[in-house]
Amino acid sequence: MSALQAYATHISSAMDILAEAHGMPERALLELGLPDVEARELRAMAEVYFGTTGFSRKQRHAATAARHHDLVTLKLIEKYVSRLRNKRDAWNLRVELCRLRGPASEIARRAKQRLRDLRPRRTPPREGVQLLRRPNGPWTMRITALSAFLAEFDAALDPARPLDSLRDLLRGTGVPSARTTTNVIIPLNALDQILDGDGEEVTLRLTNGATITGAELVERTFTEHGLVTLIHPVKGPVNLYRASRYATDKQRQMAAAENPTCPWPPCNHPADKAQIHHLKAWKHGGLTNMDNLTVCCPYHNGVNQDDPNAPPLRGRLARVNGKVRWVR
Repeated sequence: MSALQAYATHISSAMDILAEAHGMPERALLELGLPDVEARELRAMAEVYFGTTGFSRKQRHAATAARHHDLVTLKLIEKYVSRLRNKRDAWNLRVELCRLRGPASEIARRAKQRLRDLRPRRTPPREGVQLLRRPNGPWTMRITALSAFLAEFDAALDPARPLDSLRDLLRGTGVPSARTTTNVIIPLNALDQILDGDGEEVTLRLTNGATITGAELVERTFTEHGLVTLIHPVKGPVNLYRASRYATDKQRQMAAAENPTCPWPPCNHPADKAQIHHLKAWKHGGLTNMDNLTVCCPYHNGVNQDDPNAPPLRGRLARVNGKVRWVR
Protein backbone atom coordinates (compact mmCIF):
# COMPACT_ATOMS: atom_id res chain seq x y z
CA MET A 1 0.00 0.00 0.00
CA SER A 2 1.38 3.38 -1.01
CA ALA A 3 1.62 6.31 1.36
CA LEU A 4 -1.23 8.04 -0.47
CA GLN A 5 -3.46 4.96 -0.23
CA ALA A 6 -2.65 4.69 3.46
CA TYR A 7 -3.64 8.32 3.98
CA ALA A 8 -6.95 7.82 2.15
CA THR A 9 -7.70 4.76 4.28
CA HIS A 10 -6.78 6.66 7.42
CA ILE A 11 -9.14 9.60 6.90
CA SER A 12 -12.00 7.34 5.78
CA SER A 13 -12.09 5.68 9.23
CA ALA A 14 -13.06 8.89 10.98
CA MET A 15 -15.47 7.57 13.61
CA ASP A 16 -13.20 4.65 14.53
CA ILE A 17 -10.36 7.12 15.08
CA LEU A 18 -12.54 9.39 17.23
CA ALA A 19 -13.87 6.45 19.25
CA GLU A 20 -10.33 5.33 20.04
CA ALA A 21 -9.21 8.88 20.85
CA HIS A 22 -12.11 9.46 23.25
CA GLY A 23 -10.87 9.56 26.82
CA MET A 24 -7.19 9.58 25.88
CA PRO A 25 -5.15 12.40 27.43
CA GLU A 26 -3.47 14.81 25.07
CA ARG A 27 -0.05 13.59 26.17
CA ALA A 28 -0.88 10.06 24.96
CA LEU A 29 -1.86 11.37 21.55
CA LEU A 30 1.34 13.39 21.34
CA GLU A 31 3.37 10.30 22.18
CA LEU A 32 1.82 8.62 19.13
CA GLY A 33 3.50 11.29 17.04
CA LEU A 34 0.47 13.51 16.40
CA PRO A 35 1.02 17.29 16.15
CA ASP A 36 -0.32 19.17 19.15
CA VAL A 37 -2.97 20.97 17.08
CA GLU A 38 -4.23 17.68 15.63
CA ALA A 39 -4.24 16.05 19.06
CA ARG A 40 -6.39 18.81 20.56
CA GLU A 41 -8.75 18.77 17.58
CA LEU A 42 -9.23 14.98 17.75
CA ARG A 43 -9.94 15.11 21.50
CA ALA A 44 -12.52 17.87 20.99
CA MET A 45 -14.28 16.01 18.17
CA ALA A 46 -14.20 12.74 20.12
CA GLU A 47 -15.91 14.48 23.02
CA VAL A 48 -18.62 15.80 20.66
CA TYR A 49 -19.55 12.40 19.22
CA PHE A 50 -18.78 10.13 22.22
CA GLY A 51 -18.77 12.37 25.29
CA THR A 52 -21.50 13.31 27.76
CA THR A 53 -24.15 15.72 26.50
CA GLY A 54 -27.69 16.78 27.29
CA PHE A 55 -28.59 16.01 23.69
CA SER A 56 -27.77 12.30 23.75
CA ARG A 57 -30.44 11.37 21.22
CA LYS A 58 -29.20 13.90 18.70
CA GLN A 59 -25.65 12.71 19.45
CA ARG A 60 -26.59 9.13 18.53
CA HIS A 61 -28.21 10.28 15.28
CA ALA A 62 -25.14 12.36 14.40
CA ALA A 63 -22.68 9.58 15.26
CA THR A 64 -24.58 7.04 13.16
CA ALA A 65 -24.79 9.35 10.15
CA ALA A 66 -21.17 10.48 10.55
CA ARG A 67 -19.87 6.99 9.73
CA HIS A 68 -20.50 7.78 6.08
CA HIS A 69 -18.01 10.66 6.18
CA ASP A 70 -14.24 10.88 6.29
CA LEU A 71 -12.27 12.81 8.88
CA VAL A 72 -11.78 15.86 6.64
CA THR A 73 -15.53 16.19 6.10
CA LEU A 74 -16.27 15.85 9.83
CA LYS A 75 -13.77 18.61 10.58
CA LEU A 76 -15.54 20.75 8.00
CA ILE A 77 -18.90 20.06 9.64
CA GLU A 78 -17.56 21.00 13.07
CA LYS A 79 -16.07 24.18 11.63
CA TYR A 80 -19.53 25.45 10.69
CA VAL A 81 -21.38 24.00 13.70
CA SER A 82 -18.98 25.78 16.07
CA ARG A 83 -20.27 29.13 14.82
CA LEU A 84 -23.61 28.59 16.55
CA ARG A 85 -23.87 29.61 20.21
CA ASN A 86 -27.20 27.93 20.83
CA LYS A 87 -26.44 24.27 21.66
CA ARG A 88 -29.76 22.96 20.36
CA ASP A 89 -29.29 24.74 17.04
CA ALA A 90 -25.73 23.42 16.89
CA TRP A 91 -26.81 19.80 17.39
CA ASN A 92 -29.64 20.15 14.87
CA LEU A 93 -27.22 21.49 12.28
CA ARG A 94 -24.66 18.77 13.09
CA VAL A 95 -27.25 16.01 12.57
CA GLU A 96 -28.49 17.63 9.35
CA LEU A 97 -25.00 17.96 7.88
CA CYS A 98 -23.92 14.47 8.93
CA ARG A 99 -26.94 13.02 7.16
CA LEU A 100 -26.00 14.67 3.88
CA ARG A 101 -24.37 12.62 1.16
CA GLY A 102 -22.11 14.03 -1.48
CA PRO A 103 -18.85 15.96 -1.74
CA ALA A 104 -17.58 18.13 1.08
CA SER A 105 -18.09 21.22 -1.07
CA GLU A 106 -21.83 20.55 -1.21
CA ILE A 107 -21.98 20.05 2.55
CA ALA A 108 -20.15 23.36 3.01
CA ARG A 109 -22.63 25.09 0.71
CA ARG A 110 -25.57 23.73 2.72
CA ALA A 111 -23.89 24.69 6.00
CA LYS A 112 -23.43 28.28 4.87
CA GLN A 113 -27.07 28.49 3.78
CA ARG A 114 -28.33 27.10 7.09
CA LEU A 115 -26.15 29.50 9.05
CA ARG A 116 -27.66 32.38 7.09
CA ASP A 117 -31.14 31.06 7.86
CA LEU A 118 -30.35 30.76 11.58
CA ARG A 119 -28.72 34.16 11.85
CA PRO A 120 -31.02 36.41 13.90
CA ARG A 121 -32.41 39.38 12.09
CA ARG A 122 -30.95 42.62 13.29
CA THR A 123 -33.45 44.94 14.85
CA PRO A 124 -33.01 48.45 13.46
CA PRO A 125 -31.88 50.91 16.13
CA ARG A 126 -34.50 53.19 17.64
CA GLU A 127 -34.43 56.84 16.70
CA GLY A 128 -33.28 59.14 19.42
CA VAL A 129 -30.47 61.14 20.98
CA GLN A 130 -27.96 59.79 23.49
CA LEU A 131 -25.68 61.98 25.55
CA LEU A 132 -22.56 60.66 27.26
CA ARG A 133 -21.58 62.93 30.15
CA ARG A 134 -17.96 62.63 31.26
CA PRO A 135 -16.96 64.10 34.63
CA ASN A 136 -13.70 65.31 33.12
CA GLY A 137 -13.34 66.07 29.45
CA PRO A 138 -15.67 66.66 26.51
CA TRP A 139 -19.13 65.09 26.23
CA THR A 140 -20.37 62.96 23.33
CA MET A 141 -23.78 63.17 21.66
CA ARG A 142 -25.06 60.35 19.46
CA ILE A 143 -28.01 60.87 17.10
CA THR A 144 -29.96 58.02 15.47
CA ALA A 145 -32.47 59.12 12.83
CA LEU A 146 -33.67 58.49 9.29
CA SER A 147 -30.83 58.44 6.78
CA ALA A 148 -32.33 61.22 4.64
CA PHE A 149 -32.51 63.58 7.63
CA LEU A 150 -28.95 62.92 8.78
CA ALA A 151 -27.61 63.14 5.23
CA GLU A 152 -29.07 66.65 4.89
CA PHE A 153 -27.75 67.51 8.34
CA ASP A 154 -24.27 66.31 7.36
CA ALA A 155 -24.41 68.30 4.12
CA ALA A 156 -24.94 71.49 6.13
CA LEU A 157 -21.69 71.01 8.05
CA ASP A 158 -18.40 72.43 6.88
CA PRO A 159 -15.89 69.52 6.65
CA ALA A 160 -13.06 71.92 7.46
CA ARG A 161 -14.74 73.11 10.69
CA PRO A 162 -17.53 70.64 11.54
CA LEU A 163 -17.91 71.50 15.22
CA ASP A 164 -17.88 75.26 14.65
CA SER A 165 -20.40 75.00 11.81
CA LEU A 166 -22.67 72.85 14.01
CA ARG A 167 -22.44 75.45 16.76
CA ASP A 168 -23.38 78.16 14.24
CA LEU A 169 -26.41 76.16 13.09
CA LEU A 170 -27.65 75.65 16.64
CA ARG A 171 -27.26 79.36 17.39
CA GLY A 172 -29.05 80.33 14.18
CA THR A 173 -26.03 82.04 12.66
CA GLY A 174 -25.04 79.29 10.23
CA VAL A 175 -26.17 78.34 6.75
CA PRO A 176 -29.69 76.83 6.69
CA SER A 177 -29.83 73.07 6.32
CA ALA A 178 -29.32 72.02 2.73
CA ARG A 179 -32.07 70.24 0.83
CA THR A 180 -31.12 66.91 -0.68
CA THR A 181 -29.80 67.60 -4.18
CA THR A 182 -27.84 64.42 -4.78
CA ASN A 183 -28.81 61.83 -7.38
CA VAL A 184 -31.98 59.82 -6.85
CA ILE A 185 -31.49 56.39 -8.41
CA ILE A 186 -34.53 54.78 -10.05
CA PRO A 187 -34.03 51.22 -11.33
CA LEU A 188 -36.01 50.77 -14.56
CA ASN A 189 -37.90 47.81 -13.14
CA ALA A 190 -39.17 50.03 -10.29
CA LEU A 191 -39.93 53.14 -12.35
CA ASP A 192 -43.38 52.01 -13.53
CA GLN A 193 -44.38 51.08 -10.01
CA ILE A 194 -43.51 54.54 -8.76
CA LEU A 195 -45.19 56.39 -11.63
CA ASP A 196 -48.35 54.29 -11.20
CA GLY A 197 -48.63 55.58 -7.66
CA ASP A 198 -48.03 52.24 -5.93
CA GLY A 199 -44.43 52.84 -4.98
CA GLU A 200 -44.90 52.90 -1.22
CA GLU A 201 -42.61 49.92 -0.70
CA VAL A 202 -39.99 50.83 -3.31
CA THR A 203 -36.75 51.98 -1.69
CA LEU A 204 -34.57 54.39 -3.65
CA ARG A 205 -30.98 55.07 -2.68
CA LEU A 206 -29.39 58.52 -2.86
CA THR A 207 -25.74 59.00 -3.67
CA ASN A 208 -25.12 60.50 -0.25
CA GLY A 209 -25.91 57.08 1.22
CA ALA A 210 -29.46 57.90 2.37
CA THR A 211 -32.65 56.14 1.26
CA ILE A 212 -36.19 57.33 0.54
CA THR A 213 -39.33 55.47 -0.46
CA GLY A 214 -41.05 55.80 -3.80
CA ALA A 215 -43.88 57.69 -2.14
CA GLU A 216 -41.42 60.15 -0.62
CA LEU A 217 -39.89 60.69 -4.04
CA VAL A 218 -43.29 61.56 -5.52
CA GLU A 219 -44.04 63.93 -2.64
CA ARG A 220 -40.61 65.53 -2.70
CA THR A 221 -40.24 68.77 -4.69
CA PHE A 222 -36.97 68.66 -6.59
CA THR A 223 -34.76 71.68 -6.31
CA GLU A 224 -33.29 73.37 -9.36
CA HIS A 225 -30.39 70.96 -9.22
CA GLY A 226 -32.44 67.78 -8.63
CA LEU A 227 -31.15 64.76 -10.54
CA VAL A 228 -32.69 61.50 -11.74
CA THR A 229 -30.66 58.68 -13.27
CA LEU A 230 -32.16 55.59 -14.93
CA ILE A 231 -30.29 52.34 -14.27
CA HIS A 232 -30.76 49.32 -16.54
CA PRO A 233 -30.53 46.10 -14.46
CA VAL A 234 -28.13 44.50 -16.99
CA LYS A 235 -26.38 47.26 -18.96
CA GLY A 236 -25.92 49.65 -16.06
CA PRO A 237 -26.45 53.45 -16.31
CA VAL A 238 -28.79 54.48 -19.14
CA ASN A 239 -28.94 58.26 -18.93
CA LEU A 240 -28.98 61.20 -16.57
CA TYR A 241 -31.83 63.70 -16.47
CA ARG A 242 -31.99 66.90 -14.43
CA ALA A 243 -34.98 68.80 -13.20
CA SER A 244 -33.83 71.90 -15.07
CA ARG A 245 -30.69 71.27 -17.16
CA TYR A 246 -27.95 68.72 -17.76
CA ALA A 247 -25.07 68.63 -15.33
CA THR A 248 -21.59 69.42 -16.53
CA ASP A 249 -20.29 66.53 -14.40
CA LYS A 250 -22.65 63.99 -15.99
CA GLN A 251 -20.29 61.03 -15.81
CA ARG A 252 -19.55 61.55 -12.12
CA GLN A 253 -23.24 61.76 -11.33
CA MET A 254 -24.02 58.62 -13.33
CA ALA A 255 -21.18 56.69 -11.71
CA ALA A 256 -22.46 57.75 -8.30
CA ALA A 257 -25.98 56.71 -9.27
CA GLU A 258 -24.82 53.26 -10.31
CA ASN A 259 -22.91 52.75 -7.05
CA PRO A 260 -24.19 54.98 -4.21
CA THR A 261 -21.30 53.74 -2.07
CA CYS A 262 -17.81 52.45 -2.81
CA PRO A 263 -18.34 49.05 -4.52
CA TRP A 264 -15.33 47.47 -2.79
CA PRO A 265 -16.89 45.18 -0.12
CA PRO A 266 -17.63 45.84 2.68
CA CYS A 267 -16.84 49.55 2.26
CA ASN A 268 -19.73 51.97 2.79
CA HIS A 269 -17.99 55.22 1.82
CA PRO A 270 -20.66 57.48 0.19
CA ALA A 271 -20.32 58.22 -3.51
CA ASP A 272 -20.69 61.97 -2.97
CA LYS A 273 -17.36 61.93 -1.10
CA ALA A 274 -15.65 59.32 -3.28
CA GLN A 275 -13.27 59.56 -6.21
CA ILE A 276 -13.84 58.54 -9.83
CA HIS A 277 -11.94 55.37 -10.71
CA HIS A 278 -11.05 53.98 -14.15
CA LEU A 279 -11.78 50.23 -14.16
CA LYS A 280 -9.17 49.83 -16.87
CA ALA A 281 -6.46 52.21 -15.78
CA TRP A 282 -5.79 55.26 -17.91
CA LYS A 283 -2.12 54.34 -18.08
CA HIS A 284 -3.11 50.97 -19.53
CA GLY A 285 -5.26 52.48 -22.26
CA GLY A 286 -8.54 52.80 -20.37
CA LEU A 287 -11.04 55.31 -21.72
CA THR A 288 -13.06 57.87 -19.80
CA ASN A 289 -16.36 56.30 -20.82
CA MET A 290 -19.23 55.33 -18.54
CA ASP A 291 -18.65 51.59 -18.89
CA ASN A 292 -15.08 52.12 -17.64
CA LEU A 293 -15.88 54.42 -14.69
CA THR A 294 -17.00 53.88 -11.13
CA VAL A 295 -16.86 55.67 -7.81
CA CYS A 296 -14.30 54.47 -5.29
CA CYS A 297 -13.23 55.69 -1.87
CA PRO A 298 -9.72 57.19 -1.71
CA TYR A 299 -8.29 54.21 0.20
CA HIS A 300 -9.52 51.48 -2.15
CA ASN A 301 -8.73 53.64 -5.16
CA GLY A 302 -5.15 53.63 -3.92
CA VAL A 303 -4.85 49.89 -3.19
CA ASN A 304 -6.70 48.78 -6.34
CA GLN A 305 -4.44 46.63 -8.53
CA ASP A 306 -4.55 48.43 -11.85
CA ASP A 307 -2.66 45.69 -13.69
CA PRO A 308 -4.97 42.64 -14.10
CA ASN A 309 -1.97 40.50 -15.06
CA ALA A 310 -0.09 41.17 -11.82
CA PRO A 311 -0.08 38.56 -9.01
CA PRO A 312 -3.38 38.83 -7.09
CA LEU A 313 -2.81 40.66 -3.81
CA ARG A 314 -5.55 43.14 -2.90
CA GLY A 315 -7.72 42.60 -5.97
CA ARG A 316 -9.33 45.20 -8.20
CA LEU A 317 -12.67 46.57 -9.34
CA ALA A 318 -14.02 45.35 -12.67
CA ARG A 319 -17.32 45.35 -14.53
CA VAL A 320 -18.84 41.85 -14.48
CA ASN A 321 -22.15 41.23 -16.28
CA GLY A 322 -22.79 44.96 -16.40
CA LYS A 323 -22.13 45.62 -12.72
CA VAL A 324 -19.01 46.78 -10.88
CA ARG A 325 -17.60 43.99 -8.74
CA TRP A 326 -14.47 43.33 -6.69
CA VAL A 327 -12.44 40.55 -8.30
CA ARG A 328 -9.19 38.85 -7.44
